[in-house]
Amino acid sequence: MKLKLSKIALAVAVLGTTPAAFALTPAQIAAGPTTYVWLSGASAPSNAVFRSVMALCKDANSDGKPDDAHVYMQGTGKEPGKSSGDRVAYACTMGANAGSLEDKKVVVYHTVENGSFNSYSPHLKMAGDTNPELLPSLQRVEDLKDLGAGGKCANGAAVFDLPAPLDTVGRYNNCSVVTKNFSSGNVGTPGQDYPDGGFSDTEYLINKQNLAINTDLSAIGTELATNIGQAFGVAVSYPLYYRLQRNDIKAGYLSGSCDSGSASAPNLTLACQPNLPAQRYTAIVGRDSINGVTVNFFDNNTDTGMPNSKLHLVRRVPTSGTQSASNARFLGKPCATGVSQGAQDPARGLISGTTPSSEGDNSTAVVKITEWPSTGGVKTKLDAASQAGEFAVGVVSAENTPAGAGANDRWAFVKLNRVSPNPDAQQRAEALDGSYDFWYELVAFTAAGVSSASPEGAELIAAVTTTLGETDLKGIFATPAAGASGPTSRGGRFGNSCQFQGE
Repeated sequence: MKLKLSKIALAVAVLGTTPAAFALTPAQIAAGPTTYVWLSGASAPSNAVFRSVMALCKDANSDGKPDDAHVYMQGTGKEPGKSSGDRVAYACTMGANAGSLEDKKVVVYHTVENGSFNSYSPHLKMAGDTNPELLPSLQRVEDLKDLGAGGKCANGAAVFDLPAPLDTVGRYNNCSVVTKNFSSGNVGTPGQDYPDGGFSDTEYLINKQNLAINTDLSAIGTELATNIGQAFGVAVSYPLYYRLQRNDIKAGYLSGSCDSGSASAPNLTLACQPNLPAQRYTAIVGRDSINGVTVNFFDNNTDTGMPNSKLHLVRRVPTSGTQSASNARFLGKPCATGVSQGAQDPARGLISGTTPSSEGDNSTAVVKITEWPSTGGVKTKLDAASQAGEFAVGVVSAENTPAGAGANDRWAFVKLNRVSPNPDAQQRAEALDGSYDFWYELVAFTAAGVSSASPEGAELIAAVTTTLGETDLKGIFATPAAGASGPTSRGGRFGNSCQFQGE
């Protein structure tokens, strides 16, 4: 299938060098009237959400560039969703594509800490659900109207260095954050005291079953299938990559010339990408199968054992959409629950631990499990294992690209059942074709009930959902049901993570 670039992606090719002469500054935000919206949930599509919001901003001269947009980031990165931290905010005057928000000054807070289910968690807490997996609080960027004060991140000139057409978007880094607590009967103002909704890697029912949540979706809001797919991949440390590579060379699947690297610096060319059978990963991540993983699990006839006799299983916390996707793909959890009894429980690493580095409850003498609240933590642990010369494995979404040793980002994707997740620059070609099946569809959640979204928040979530399919970002694509002009797969799950992809 010939892929069609989206309107947003095509606009990236438009040259532009002059930043906007005006911007939506903290002082202008404070002057009001200003509308506030807060999104929370999945981290994987955060760059797509950022670009979708920017596409809704006013563009009076139709040059493809937002007129007065600014971004405020907790981290030191350049672009939201790439290296910006878990909390960012966007501000601009909205354009016609934002519906009734047109010509309104809008601040959009965006929080992606601790995974997808935190699009729902605040509302469950405020509805009185007492499930222990629900976080009692979230952080967002501090009130933008206050960030122009002395010592704050916006007390000075913004940086304009994003690629066109976003080169008119001013950027502030190292912005302070505030904590908002959620409890039954403690609601406050939508968009400021609690999120209006957000996006999740998998739908509520999947997470409800995985986390044993008692509350039904109808009690806290509604969700909409976006029909936007995102791919995931199994990532490994360099020493494990090299061992798998050696295994495939000896089995005749890879050329002997691929053995030109080492455990600390393997040959990372696509032609030399090794394979990990899905059933082998299932054995590692299953609570009832993990004890069968021995130091000889990855042996070939000349390479035996594991460095330091250990394998690090680097997984995400239970509220993570990446973890939800991993459970569904490798353990049939919760899709194979019921009388068939086919689902397996995941091995946990932080049931009683206090920090992500705790090697927790289901760890064995060989497999050491840690749980992380963000993809960044998983990648950091994989890099640490590479530097220590140890085996490590985990799952990350396919919008991630390892930056290599120079950036302390030593990890790599492997093939899954001999199909590569990243044979192309956008890391989705095999998923689009249907050969690679480790992908799921985003859902959009809008709060209702006790902690309802504001009408403006609900409208912005709907508008962002509409434009998500127009992005051209790594690992993300539209399904046919989306009716979008961006890169589109042959099939889809039709909003049901337990349904096999069909055409």
